[in-house]
Amino acid sequence: MTITKDSGRQEVVCADVGFSFDEFGASGVAEAALDLPQNAVVVGGFLVIDTAFDSLTSDTLTVGDGDSDDLYVAGIDGTAAALSAIVPTGKKYTVPDTIDIKWTGVGTAPTQGAGRLIVEYIVDARAMFSQG
Repeated sequence: MTITKDSGRQEVVCADVGFSFDEFGASGVAEAALDLPQNAVVVGGFLVIDTAFDSLTSDTLTVGDGDSDDLYVAGIDGTAAALSAIVPTGKKYTVPDTIDIKWTGVGTAPTQGAGRLIVEYIVDARAMFSQG
């Protein structure tokens, strides 16, 4: 038996979402950063801290979805400017969902902190062009 070839090809969609410290409602609460359509599969991306958060003790960020707030990456140190890759899981969203960022601060509330979430995904079964 052979694999049935499919000539349909998907394009990678890239979402770039900026955020700052004052957009988080409360420490430890995930905030929706972008919407994913049904049949989306995250294939890459990263979270960039452009301006370090400055809570008194610590600032930590995670990236996840409606099922798991740290599905793609956990334990990002928000007190230093850096880039952290998100780890694709192969999860196919059977219903629309969101990609969320959760900030957890210890100490006083931050007076600064900003970054960007870049998420790359395909939408399974949505062919943009054909090959073959």
